[in-house]
Amino acid sequence: MTWYHQLGIKYPLFQGGMAWATNVELVAAVSNNGALGIIGSGGRTASELQEMIHQTKRLTSSPFGVNLMLLDKNIDQLLQVICDEKISVVTTGAGSPKKYIDTIAANHIKLFPVVPSLKIAKKMLELPVTGIIAEGTEAGGHVGTQNLSSLLEEIASLCPLPLIAAGGIHDYHSFSSAKNLGASGAQVGTAFLLAKECQISSTYQKLICQSEKNETILISNKKGHLARLLKKPSETSSNQSLKSAVEQGDLLNGAFMAGTSSAYINKIEPAETIIKRIIGK
Repeated sequence: MTWYHQLGIKYPLFQGGMAWATNVELVAAVSNNGALGIIGSGGRTASELQEMIHQTKRLTSSPFGVNLMLLDKNIDQLLQVICDEKISVVTTGAGSPKKYIDTIAANHIKLFPVVPSLKIAKKMLELPVTGIIAEGTEAGGHVGTQNLSSLLEEIASLCPLPLIAAGGIHDYHSFSSAKNLGASGAQVGTAFLLAKECQISSTYQKLICQSEKNETILISNKKGHLARLLKKPSETSSNQSLKSAVEQGDLLNGAFMAGTSSAYINKIEPAETIIKRIIGK
């Protein structure tokens, strides 16, 4: 049995757990079509996450996961909800899950940390993780400095676990290229922002549809952390609100995060169609 069949999914494909952008209809649609839908818990309260989980369960009987941004101050409460609701897969970013390993293991949760470098990948491989998500700088949102191809080349030979590629993947060709470099699966975010089931603002979706090659930019905050966003006239800092972009399409204050794959996708489609395009069906 393959590693992804052990998770209860048909295809080795995760939908990225993007904060504010992963409404329950999108998550359920992804899971209902053989991939793994993932709720982004970033910025959510524990009660909000619990309600999202309940709503998703009403829409799908297939497995789905939750993403934890470990810099959030309410991680203990969010993780308790995940355990109470018996969520089987968790992806993590923005920190090390080391202090939560005992709780995660005791609740039989499959853990997939996102890593931007070989150094962090090695640290994660010292923990009882299920797999590694190698995220290249092509991804949207908060990213590292290394591109996906070089990152996969460095990690693949050292990783005995499932290696999930993230950053710039939007079709079968880009997925196949990652597999040729040692990936055994993919995590896709930006492409799913154009899913029919995704409820981000129409302004956000329009910006992605109209974007062209080299139109995303990397900007840094005061701490030097990088984020990839769509270019727009008012772009000034990565501290602008993603929530404003998702919910209001606020061109002045919104942070329209998107990866380099935005240059290659230009229409709204059902999640099922996006999944089939990526896996080559």
